[in-house]
Amino acid sequence: MKKYSYTELGMLFGMFIGSGIGITAFVITNNALFFTVTGFGIIIGLGIGSLLDRRRRQLT
Repeated sequence: MKKYSYTELGMLFGMFIGSGIGITAFVITNNALFFTVTGFGIIIGLGIGSLLDRRRRQLT
């Protein structure tokens, strides 16, 4: 089984969280601009995941 990096997992979880928030906000306000929240979730997830990958490489 392939071991996924923290960057990949961070992007995935960021997309899930961002899309959940974006869809909920869209349903409440009917403003399609909230779908961009998914992109922010991906960006934050990538950042956190790459920091964790870098820290793991420094420890080994």
